[in-house]
Amino acid sequence: MRRSPMHGKKVGDEIGELLRQTYDDVLREPLPDRLRDLLEGLERDRPFSLAEARAREDSDADHALMER
Repeated sequence: MRRSPMHGKKVGDEIGELLRQTYDDVLREPLPDRLRDLLEGLERDRPFSLAEARAREDSDADHALMER
């Protein structure tokens, strides 16, 4: 017996709703202290921004080319 395309859409919608409910619950959970501390430490210890890091890499590459 063939099922209509609407049947597959309904099942997909139900699965999507169950996944949204599950992940919404996870997102509401508090961040574990250990992970929060790690993230805060990374932010505090980060010496320069991504743009500065890329500029520094470009400068290092240019310097390496000049030494050749």
